[in-house]
Amino acid sequence: MVDDKVITDVVTDDDEPDGSKTYDAEYVKKLKAEAKEYRQAKAAEKKEKEEIKAKLDALEAEKLTATEKDKKKIAELEKQLLDITGSIKATGIDNLILKNAAGKNFVDLDTVSMLVKKELEAEEEVNDATVVKVIENLIKTKPFLISSGNPNPSSGNFGKQDGEPAKDANASMVEFLKS
Repeated sequence: MVDDKVITDVVTDDDEPDGSKTYDAEYVKKLKAEAKEYRQAKAAEKKEKEEIKAKLDALEAEKLTATEKDKKKIAELEKQLLDITGSIKATGIDNLILKNAAGKNFVDLDTVSMLVKKELEAEEEVNDATVVKVIENLIKTKPFLISSGNPNPSSGNFGKQDGEPAKDANASMVEFLKS
């Protein structure tokens, strides 16, 4: 017959010299059942706590009166209105900058736009005249932003073309020898 004992290795200071200790199978089953019961009780408590929290939140939401709900909605709508107004104002400023800087032959219009926006931050009223004034001031202080119209020596043959197709080396040599 098989003995109803389970052998488990347990390491403690006051164990037997060979390091093994025997436990009765019924004792082990009792410990396992106790641990299972504890885990199930904890899970039930957690579920109950979540249900109570949901009910509390629902009660607090019901407690808000219609005027409080309206006040919250008004605050949200006012925030949205401010955001929309700000984006419309920024778009208007961008349009003014592009309109006034378009014919000035700037090298990089994006850079000019950012510099003008930086200068306009201090202005209370942004209109066509202030944008023109800021752009003229920018031209005076940073003349390197204006394209000179002369070909860049580092661009080689491509800068001198004026709409003609690129010439190969042989055609360039023939032209040089003719002159």
